[in-house]
Amino acid sequence: MTEYNNDYEHLLFYFAYKTFINTADEIIEKKGMSRQHHRFLFFIDKVPGITIRDLLKSMEISKQGSHQTLRKLKEEGLVVEKKSKEDGRVKELFVTQKGHELVTEINKAQNDLLQHIKAKVGNDWNAMMEEMASYRPGFQEVKYLKGEE
Repeated sequence: MTEYNNDYEHLLFYFAYKTFINTADEIIEKKGMSRQHHRFLFFIDKVPGITIRDLLKSMEISKQGSHQTLRKLKEEGLVVEKKSKEDGRVKELFVTQKGHELVTEINKAQNDLLQHIKAKVGNDWNAMMEEMASYRPGFQEVKYLKGEE
């Protein structure tokens, strides 16, 4: 069995992902928040009424890691918490109009990035990943792993 060296693919994915996520990070950081705030906001926007328990389970994080993030989102008027109609002990989360608008702004920026890349290189997944990775200066230092100099 021959060993497959996929270092290049791992690095390619890392740098492409970094480009994609930094598009969102730049927007959310201007609002004084972090990537975790964006992740919470995104999930709550896509699953209105999600319980805190289900949100944490979906995102695979502990309850302890959620308190400050949810508090900030509520303080900023991006998320509201309501008691469940079925069980008053259960809290459901909803984005406000302001929260939905922020998610829409971030999604548009990421969609615009992807559309720009697709227009430039087509639908080939590897070409798209390479184009996105090329936005990162660090990728230039390691792309030789593909065999290019």
